[in-house]
Amino acid sequence: MQFALIYGGRSVEHVGSIAMYNHVADVLNDASDANISPVSIYYISPSGDLLRLALNGGRLPKHHEFAIRAETHPLASLAHLLKSEGLFVFSLLQGQDGEDGQIQAIAQFHDIPGSFGDKTAATLSADKYLQGVVANRLCPELTPIPTIHISQGNLEAGISEALQHLSGPCVLKPNTLGGSFLTECKDKLSEDDLRSYSERIGRYDASFLAQQRIVGTEYTCGILIDHHQITPLPIARINNPSGFLGYDQKKREVSVDFHDVEEMLRTRIASISTKIAREFRLHTFGRLDFIVDEELRVHFFEVNVVPGLTAKSMFTKMLAEAGFDLCHVIRLAASNEAHQRHRENIRKTETSCICRTAV
Repeated sequence: MQFALIYGGRSVEHVGSIAMYNHVADVLNDASDANISPVSIYYISPSGDLLRLALNGGRLPKHHEFAIRAETHPLASLAHLLKSEGLFVFSLLQGQDGEDGQIQAIAQFHDIPGSFGDKTAATLSADKYLQGVVANRLCPELTPIPTIHISQGNLEAGISEALQHLSGPCVLKPNTLGGSFLTECKDKLSEDDLRSYSERIGRYDASFLAQQRIVGTEYTCGILIDHHQITPLPIARINNPSGFLGYDQKKREVSVDFHDVEEMLRTRIASISTKIAREFRLHTFGRLDFIVDEELRVHFFEVNVVPGLTAKSMFTKMLAEAGFDLCHVIRLAASNEAHQRHRENIRKTETSCICRTAV
C-alpha cells in the first residue's frame, strides 16, 4: 500500500501536528510490514507555505530534515499536486485546515482519496457549541453542561446572559480552537472577566463559551470504524490531580487508567460514543471526551475527528491497549475510503441515469 502524508497547518495545534508526524515517521520506519509504504510528504507551514518531499523509497525524515530537503510550492497548488499523484492521503492536520471542513471540502471537490472524512462532520466538530447541542440532542442519557455562547459581534447580550444564568465556578474557552488553547477557570464570573477574556481571544476566535464548571472525573473513549462497524476502544480514566485539564496541563504527559473504570460506566460511555460517532459520520477513528460528576451523570465535552497521535497521546495508548498500532489505522482508513468511494461511484451512476431518463 502506497500513500501520502500531510501535516502542519495554520492552526494553534501546529506544533502538535509536527509531533504527530515525527512519531508516525518513527512507527513507519520501524514497521515490519513492508506492504505499507509512504511515497510523499506534504507540510503546510504556519504562514501558509506548502512543502513537498518525494521519498523515492527512502526512510521518512524527521521534520527538521524534511524542511531542509523539501520543495516549496504555492498553497493553491495543493489540490493539483494531491490529485496528480493519485495516492491515498493520510492526514495529520489538526484544527484550522485539518478539522474545520476546509481540507475535507477540497478533497471532496477534487475527488482526492484520503482519511479526511465528511466536510459537514468536520465543520460541526470544529464548533464546540454546536457539537454540544447536537450531541446532547442525540443522547438524552447525557446531562448537558450549562453553556452560554458569546459572540464577539453580540458581546453585550452574551455577557448579560452569562451573568444572569451562570453562577459559581465557570470555565471560559474559545469556541473553535483546539488543544484547550486559552481555556481558563474562574471561581466566579464578572463583567470585567468576560470583557477581558473577549479581548484576549478576539484575534483567534469569533466567539467563546462560558460554561458551568463540572466537578468530576474525566474519561475519554477512542473509536475505530471498519466500514460501518464502530468499535469503541478501551475507555480511559484521565488522572488529573488539579481537576482541570487546560492547555498547560495538556503540554505535560497526562496519565490514563484503563483498569479502574466501573463496568456500567464503561458501557454507558461506549454506547454514547458509538452513537455520536455514527451520527457525526467520523472517518475511521476519533476520540470523544466526557466528565462524570459525583452523581454519575455523564457530561459531553467534545469529539476530536483527528485526535493526537504521538507516542504519549491518549488515543495512541488506547490503540495499544486494544492491541492495534498506527499502521493498522492507516490501512483501515485506506480500506474505508476505497469502500466509500465505490459506494459513491454507484450512487453517482444511478443519479446520472435518473437525470438522463428525466431529460
